[in-house]
Amino acid sequence: MKLVDRFLDVIAPYNCVNCGLEGSLLCQSCQLDACDTLPSRCYRCKKLTQDFAVCEKCRHNSSLKHVWVRSEYNEVAKKLIYSTKFKSAREGAGVIAMLMTELLPVFSADTTVVHIPSAAERKRQRGYDHAEYIARKLARNSNLNFQKILGRHGNARQVGATREVRLKQLQGAFYVKNSNIKDKHILLVDDIVTTGGTLEAAAKVLRQAGAKQIDAVVFAQK
Repeated sequence: MKLVDRFLDVIAPYNCVNCGLEGSLLCQSCQLDACDTLPSRCYRCKKLTQDFAVCEKCRHNSSLKHVWVRSEYNEVAKKLIYSTKFKSAREGAGVIAMLMTELLPVFSADTTVVHIPSAAERKRQRGYDHAEYIARKLARNSNLNFQKILGRHGNARQVGATREVRLKQLQGAFYVKNSNIKDKHILLVDDIVTTGGTLEAAAKVLRQAGAKQIDAVVFAQK
């Protein structure tokens, strides 16, 4: 955590988004049961699978092997994401990353953590890329390497858009920077999954760039 963030935590401490207790964005008591624990399932069709694997049927149209989802998009998850994303509550990135890390298996040391980058305009408005913060902290928690591998074209706002509009906006949205990912295992990180279009668009370009296996972890599913 940066020195300025620590200073702000002291002079203006957060309140728990669930119970209102001062001191943390999600207090320890609320962390235990505030976020719904989901069964292991295919993130696309919700069929029960082992270790959050994409089911055999959905795999035909997916570049992802596993997608771990920490919680339903309930009120607590919604408030936590909103505060982190739109109120610059950077502590929320650490809370979200910790809750996501608890769900994950142990990965081999050569697994690379990659975030889904926000559009440039969104980053300017918020002052930081929340998904990058989450991914960095998750990588640190898991003793894995984090790399800024993906870039993003355009500034189209997806919040509130229909599925058809979202999918159209995502065509060609991502590109791989100058990184050698041939035969690498990639773990994509994002805060929310809705249609799955964002994850799939990012996974597709990583696959085209030579990644051997692509998994993902998200905090909440709408």
